[in-house]
Amino acid sequence: MQQKSPGVTLRALIIGCILIPPNCYWVVQSEAVWGTTYLTIVSLFFNVTFTLLVLVGLNALTKQFNPKGALKQGELLTIYVMLCLGSSVAGNNFLENLVLSLGHAFWFATPENEWSELFFRFVPDWLAVKDKIALQGFHEGQSSIYTIKHIVVWLKPLAFWACFSIVLIFTLLCVNILIRKAWAEEEKLSYPIIQLPLELTRNGTGSVLFSNRLFLLGFSLTAMITLLNGLHFHYPVVPDLRVRTEIGQVFTDKPFSAIGWMPVIVYPWIVGLVFFIPLDLSFSVWFFYLFAKAQRVMASVVGWRSLPGFPYFNQQTTGGWLGLCLIALWLTRGHLKHVVVQALRFRAITEPVQMESRNYRMALIGFFSGLSFLVVFCVAGGMSFWIAITFFVLLVGLETTTTRIRAELGPPQTELAWVGPDTILVTALGSRRLGGKNLTMLTYLYFTDRALASHPMPHQLEGFKIAERVGIRPKRLAIAMMIAVTVGVFSALWALLHSAYKTGVTSGFTGYVGIPWESFRRLAGWMHYPGETNSAELAFIGIGLTFSLAMMLLRFQFLWWPLHPVGYALSTSGWVINYIWFSFWVSWLIKWIILKHGHFKAYRNATPFFFGLIVGEYAIGCFWNLLGITFGFHTYGFFES
Repeated sequence: MQQKSPGVTLRALIIGCILIPPNCYWVVQSEAVWGTTYLTIVSLFFNVTFTLLVLVGLNALTKQFNPKGALKQGELLTIYVMLCLGSSVAGNNFLENLVLSLGHAFWFATPENEWSELFFRFVPDWLAVKDKIALQGFHEGQSSIYTIKHIVVWLKPLAFWACFSIVLIFTLLCVNILIRKAWAEEEKLSYPIIQLPLELTRNGTGSVLFSNRLFLLGFSLTAMITLLNGLHFHYPVVPDLRVRTEIGQVFTDKPFSAIGWMPVIVYPWIVGLVFFIPLDLSFSVWFFYLFAKAQRVMASVVGWRSLPGFPYFNQQTTGGWLGLCLIALWLTRGHLKHVVVQALRFRAITEPVQMESRNYRMALIGFFSGLSFLVVFCVAGGMSFWIAITFFVLLVGLETTTTRIRAELGPPQTELAWVGPDTILVTALGSRRLGGKNLTMLTYLYFTDRALASHPMPHQLEGFKIAERVGIRPKRLAIAMMIAVTVGVFSALWALLHSAYKTGVTSGFTGYVGIPWESFRRLAGWMHYPGETNSAELAFIGIGLTFSLAMMLLRFQFLWWPLHPVGYALSTSGWVINYIWFSFWVSWLIKWIILKHGHFKAYRNATPFFFGLIVGEYAIGCFWNLLGITFGFHTYGFFES
């Protein structure tokens, strides 16, 4: 059994808490203000990996002069997990969307859009910011959040939403505590995303990895490419080494013109990450991406104009993810039954069983308490009780599914865009039946389910797996996680307000500022044109669900079946897949050739090279990113979407 390691030490907690605010500020500046590199849109966060790399380098120097003062691997990984949780709440898929939305409707309401008549009466004073004088500095800039008037206006809604966010993440942590043992110890899922942090921090210095020639080759290759591409951005005379083209524009005649936008880009770090995921998944992602394009061509050939939304990709994806959720529940059903039995057992025979029963009991109490708070919060905001319950059950289900996929397969992104509980509810029940209060509250909850790319739940479970691998006590790490979340929430809110009042959201934010427009225009559309159940969209959700379940049954029946239902869901989910599908193909081809001709030994020997591809591009890419933010100019974005 792994000896317990003092990973969650006081100095690790202090270092983690000190590093979270600058990382949140970095995320806000990069994603919202400059819109260059979206640091938290992928599974292995750019900023956190770069920070860990710097810490490992400093730790190696410390070990040379003061070996006793150097951080242990468990401490470095505790800091890594804390930074992941702290950064996850600051990104454009979470609090950034919320803060930009809180005053959006009241600032941009006009007689023409009729927002004030449509839904202002459904927004409680504590839920949003309605003071247009305070919102002027927020949207136009050249002001400061550090005034009593501005602070007072924002204090109440941000306090409520901060509590909401912390409780939501705590509730998801309780779910992870309940399922951790089944996925980590019983099913022994592979957790591909944590392999690089474990290697970087081995011996506290990553000396084994950094002394490997293949790693240094991969690192040097991508570092040089990223360095030259950054120089080309500022000095066009320097050659641009990016592999990037657009093949959709080649097809100008029908029916192939229906293919639309189809970029071909090679990201070396994506090639590196995909190398560590199962071969059938990497194959399925690019296969189903091309299959989606084929559906567009087929629709053009047949001329299905009576179905204007065909091929209904969002609905197919929704069904696919719901199918994956059912699969995850089915595979974990035995453990969940065991959890309930143990939680209800107040008299235990042995100390380990008693401890397990106590842990499950506390996790269940925490889950239902957190869920109750979230439901009461939404009911106070105007949502119907059963709609609130349904929303959070669906949200927890989708979050858990994303977490399962990350733990089992480790894809570099799980965006899951525009297929959240709000979309499911409106499709199934219709906007007319839901009514104005429910629709308005769903709009303010849009930050929780628009896209799950950077959400904290997968990082929590990966943190528990890291704890198991290096012997950190899970209870202590869970406490460290919630400390990190709390510090991260308030750091993100500060960074967003500070940046907004300084530069102005309307004039100075070049990132995802269109999301509030997207959400409130959608709300206005629901209110202007109330609809009933959308049978066509519901049917395609059913098709996606059935197709996903059928593929999993085929995998159970035939070991050779090459298509994975996760690939089907990822290939049509969101926007990022368009940028990375070709890198999936490149990595799949390389790995297939290695396994076919060199077998597993060659694969193991090649892994340091692909670690090097990731670290080299992360290191120099983040260097360019920080350089631009520090000196206030646009610079090379090594991953734009």
